[in-house]
Amino acid sequence: MSILARHEGGILLRAFEPTDVPELQGILNAPGLAGRRYLPDEFSDLAPLAQRHVEALVNQWQKETKAWTLAVVDAGSLRLVGYVRADWRWDPHCPSAHGVIAPDAQRRGFGTAALSLALGYLFEETPAHVVSAWLASWNHPGLAFAAQCGYFRAGQRPRAGVHDSVFFDEVAFDMLRREWRAKEATRHAA
Repeated sequence: MSILARHEGGILLRAFEPTDVPELQGILNAPGLAGRRYLPDEFSDLAPLAQRHVEALVNQWQKETKAWTLAVVDAGSLRLVGYVRADWRWDPHCPSAHGVIAPDAQRRGFGTAALSLALGYLFEETPAHVVSAWLASWNHPGLAFAAQCGYFRAGQRPRAGVHDSVFFDEVAFDMLRREWRAKEATRHAA
């Protein structure tokens, strides 16, 4: 991302720093996020992460050239409240974007503001014509959040995994550039 820090909607997006590791570890290990951390495959999405795992994760995020993961910081308290990620390793025209917010900071606009900034960057500064997200069908808050942010349900992959001893589907969402522009025009007109 050409701009490493942006402030909007009560948040600051910035690069992760080594001093963020303890706070990020607390967020990632919050019981309410188990299975909803959306981490790279080499990191468990369910098991608690040790400090060395979180250090390795931040180090990996800092080295990526076809993705970025930024810290979401509450602009008022300067507290780390989560992260937002954009990934275009597969195709820069069809990146994915998602955010993860600490359970105690949810429903305060941080995720909406972070995802809005990420989508704005992808649609204004890259060749992206569609941005996607994939969520587990059991993640009802995440599904509702994706729809609230303007993503549209694009399909699903049945029986993509097991959660609480039950198969779940992976639900695909996407947003086209023209849909994002229409949403932004409506937002700015209000």
